[in-house]
Parts: sequence; structure tokens; C-alpha cells
Amino acid sequence: MKENDICNVVAEALGLKPGNVSVNDGTETLREWDSLGFLSILGALENKFGAQVAAIDDLASVKSVKEIIDIFKKEGII
Repeated sequence: MKENDICNVVAEALGLKPGNVSVNDGTETLREWDSLGFLSILGALENKFGAQVAAIDDLASVKSVKEIIDIFKKEGII
């Protein structure tokens, strides 16, 4: 699993084309990343990586793709 794969999961969750979301994107750059979009992102991550994602408390406050990647690296998911 690469960082680009997480970008694509986020893009799909927000209804964007794969490749339209980068590691540097987040709530400041993606208008689709609102509270509903964030729930879609969490659901998509859980579908892709399994139920272990739901147990990561740090994900509740992420505001960027980079934060998701950093948490996944810390948790050993990627």
C-alpha cells in the first residue's frame, strides 16, 4: 500500500477522480472534505484497510491526507 493509494481512497470517498487528491490536500484545499465528506473518508478507509481503522482514535481529528498517512505508518498499517 502506497501513499498514492490512500490519496485515491480519499478521492473516491469525496466523489473526485483518482489522481485529483495529493498528499498535501485536506480540509483547506478540498471543499468536499466537510463533515459528511470526512465520514465518507473514514468509511472508505475502513472498507480498504479493515475494522482496525475504526479503533484508531487519532483519525477522528485528521484534517489532511498527510495526517492519515502518518497515523497509518505509526500504526503499522502501511
